[in-house]
Amino acid sequence: MPGIDLTLSVSKLNEYVNSLLSNDLRLRSVKVKGEISALKLQQGSGHLYFTLKDETAVIRCIMFASKVASLRFEPADGMKVIVSGKVEIYSPSGQYSFNVTGMQQAGEGELYRQFVETSNRLRALGLFDRKRPIPSLPKCVGVVTSDTGAALHDITSVIRRRFPCMDIVVAPAAVQGKNAPSELIRALEAVNNDARADVIIIGRGGGSYEELSCFNDEQLAYAVFNSRIPVISAVGHEVDFTIVDFVSDLRAPTPSAAAEICVPVYSELTEAMNTVRSTLNGAAMQRIDMLKLNLMLTSETSALSDPSSIFTDRIRRINDSAVNMKHALERHFGELCSKHETRTEKLMALNPNAVLSRGYAIVKSENGQFLRSISDAEVNDRVEIILSDGKLNARICK
Repeated sequence: MPGIDLTLSVSKLNEYVNSLLSNDLRLRSVKVKGEISALKLQQGSGHLYFTLKDETAVIRCIMFASKVASLRFEPADGMKVIVSGKVEIYSPSGQYSFNVTGMQQAGEGELYRQFVETSNRLRALGLFDRKRPIPSLPKCVGVVTSDTGAALHDITSVIRRRFPCMDIVVAPAAVQGKNAPSELIRALEAVNNDARADVIIIGRGGGSYEELSCFNDEQLAYAVFNSRIPVISAVGHEVDFTIVDFVSDLRAPTPSAAAEICVPVYSELTEAMNTVRSTLNGAAMQRIDMLKLNLMLTSETSALSDPSSIFTDRIRRINDSAVNMKHALERHFGELCSKHETRTEKLMALNPNAVLSRGYAIVKSENGQFLRSISDAEVNDRVEIILSDGKLNARICK
């Protein structure tokens, strides 16, 4: 328009374009799929800088430290990812970039959905509930992992350091890729059929979500559950969880930790056994010393120095008891005779014949009634008079 100056400064132009991008609803929250390259983690700030590219184009990306901390995997050059965030322009340089607020591996969304569905199904069937005890001192440890990975080295190194003479049975299997589940199942069956191991460690080192996904296989979960030997899972790092972790009898955060859990330290075990042996020996010697002391004290008594004294003493005690018993019986017999004489005298005093002998008489009527008063008889009644030496019949005259 004539008379109007529409000239903008560079900074104003960048600010204006940035406002357009910020107000665009599609560009404020968008997902972009591509391959990571030129990845750089800035020291100090913790921000992540990289380029996202496809076959024909690239875009600069930045992910701030607060968002990097929430990642469930470690990004790397060449990794295909899906990033979410917004497009913006950095005004000082005039370069537009992608502010990444979230990142997942390409295909991770579908894998996670399968993980959730399988987990729910197996949990409902009770496969996550059974937890068998892990042997405290196994005779042999079975290991199911890749024979070329770091996990096998870590496990065997820890076992050899803690218990040098421990037997180890290794059943190698792929731990990523399409064939991994079937190979892991065959390896588990091989260790079970071998029957030497008391416990099995199954796992691998760290990796991306997609690389660990073989441990989410449903058939592998059933193989772990059906194992006759207790299983310790050790898949990835402490933050990684797979279905095998839930089905196994015990989950270890890392392969090295699994080896430490199932194998004791030989030197500590030996030291504990020596302590127990020393304690038992000490207790036994104390008991022996006590028995010796008791025997010595007992041997000094007269009973053992002169055994006949035992019988002499017993005979003396028996004779004393017999004399005491005789005296007691004599006293008791005398008391009984005295009581008998007293009671006899009392009975004699009450005897009617004794009364008659002193000049008294008993008078009875014809019908045998005793006469106690003159009113009990009448004139001309016939009565019987009983004396000490006989009876008299009489008639009442007056």
